Amino acid sequence: MPHAGSISQVSSTRSDRRSASAGNARGGNARDQRGGEIGVGAMRHGRGSEGRGRLATSRGGRALDRDGRGDSCVLAARASCEREEPIAQRPTVSDRHDRRYRRAMAPSGSDLRTIPLFRGFGSDALAELGELFTRMTVDDAAPLFEIGEPATALYLLTAGEVVLEHPDDEVFRLSPPALIGELGALTALPRSTRATVIAGSTVWTVPAARLQAYLAQHQERGVQFLVNLLGVVAEKIYRDQTRMSDMRQNLIRTQKELKRLRELVLDTVETPLSAPVHDTLDQLIANNRRVGYRVEPPPALAARLRLDGGTAEVTSLSRTQMTLRAPAPLPADATWCSGVLDLAGTEIPVSGTVTRAGDDRITVVLDLLIEANAAILEGYLTRVQLLDILV
Repeated sequence: MPHAGSISQVSSTRSDRRSASAGNARGGNARDQRGGEIGVGAMRHGRGSEGRGRLATSRGGRALDRDGRGDSCVLAARASCEREEPIAQRPTVSDRHDRRYRRAMAPSGSDLRTIPLFRGFGSDALAELGELFTRMTVDDAAPLFEIGEPATALYLLTAGEVVLEHPDDEVFRLSPPALIGELGALTALPRSTRATVIAGSTVWTVPAARLQAYLAQHQERGVQFLVNLLGVVAEKIYRDQTRMSDMRQNLIRTQKELKRLRELVLDTVETPLSAPVHDTLDQLIANNRRVGYRVEPPPALAARLRLDGGTAEVTSLSRTQMTLRAPAPLPADATWCSGVLDLAGTEIPVSGTVTRAGDDRITVVLDLLIEANAAILEGYLTRVQLLDILV
């Protein structure tokens, strides 16, 4: 039967190994909340301290005490008086609201799901589309884009507000989520409005070329995007037609009232005001006639006026007048001109009185056309107007 002392030695040896292993794993120290050290040692239980063997480590004053009789050992801890620099703590829940711990995440699927252009896209597709966007640094002192600026990127508002301004028109305030400038960027048209971001807003951007490259790689999604784009354009045209119809009805009612006032001026006793009032009413009635409605020739149906000095681009055209982009090949003091009007491949002779309406345009009031040429002009105007009508 083994001696009790040998059993104690075995137990002590195992305690030594466990203490050494634990000390190495913890780097020999365990720090308390005050930055101090905990020294770990072994102290014998027995009746005396004589004959005690000592196995010490080199750090923290740790020691394993064992008496010669092999009595069992216990661990004792002492707090060191030395202090160390505090360890950098991981951010707490309250720290997560600090900007330093924020990460610029891509727009979420819930932000993109409500955008008409991304209607019908799955969660995976929306997540990939969100990764295409880059968060912008908002500068409320500078506009997001200006009128006439080339459109090369789309913008997504996910928080805050963006103000759209158009000269001599209403001011629109956009709330999130809203996609801004998508049609201009995808068609390379210049901006028609000024966009200003309110301070504190969150705006993302993606270049149109990058979005188109992604859709080219994922053709099934590209087809869905194209269907959505056509739907968005059709809805815009439909809403424009509704507004134009309301304006036309208001114009018709106004025209009738102007004619009634003109007849009233003629039927009443003449006064010094009768002549100027009658002339003003007559001019307003003439301007509001349907024959004065203008169209802007699109690039696919471009119109040009060929003169002796060269060719001038027609920027607007109606049954009674046309506007040329300056400088036109006309003498500076010209009051009348004649030339050949090219209507997308069909040519008719025209002439008219020159009026300079501005620094960047010249207006020609057309003389009366013969019936055949008037029919050609009417057919051209109808073709251009159909581009603005949803049938």
